[in-house]
Amino acid sequence: MWSVKWKLISAVVVVVLPTHAFGNPLIEFGKGCLIEEQHLNQIAIQANQRQQNLQQAQQASKTLKQQVNLYEERQNKLDTSIEECQQAEKNTPYCHNIRDQHQQLSQLIRETNQALIDEEETLSLYSYELIRDDYEQKRARFQMRCRSSNQHYAFIQNPEAYSAVCHSEMLKQTLTCTF
Repeated sequence: MWSVKWKLISAVVVVVLPTHAFGNPLIEFGKGCLIEEQHLNQIAIQANQRQQNLQQAQQASKTLKQQVNLYEERQNKLDTSIEECQQAEKNTPYCHNIRDQHQQLSQLIRETNQALIDEEETLSLYSYELIRDDYEQKRARFQMRCRSSNQHYAFIQNPEAYSAVCHSEMLKQTLTCTF
């Protein structure tokens, strides 16, 4: 009886060990791909956020340029009035008002130009292109390693490895767990 138990245990070990040994590297492969895919998704989110920030900064820069142009147009119109004041009565309330408006516009132009410089510096800080290029390179490596490889095919075809890694409906929707 004791020898029959050992024979059964030996048979189970002989059958289970090769299956488990074959499945284990595939499980590690699948888990590694899931981690890589998650990291890739985070980079994509970061790239999208940078793109949105870049678009907002570009819009703000465009708006600031329009404001500067508007202020300069108003100031040019006041320049004509100031010249008229210089030729006529310089100390009238009207002329004082025109000079005050001109100075206020000059201040607004300086402040808006400074804001424009600050915004353009912000534009250069948003390295969207670098993050996008990094994402594209990592995505290509991921595709080659985790999607278009014999190992991925073996992982998908191995029920033990697949169920160990792709155990939830959410995980089954990932690139790693789909064919």
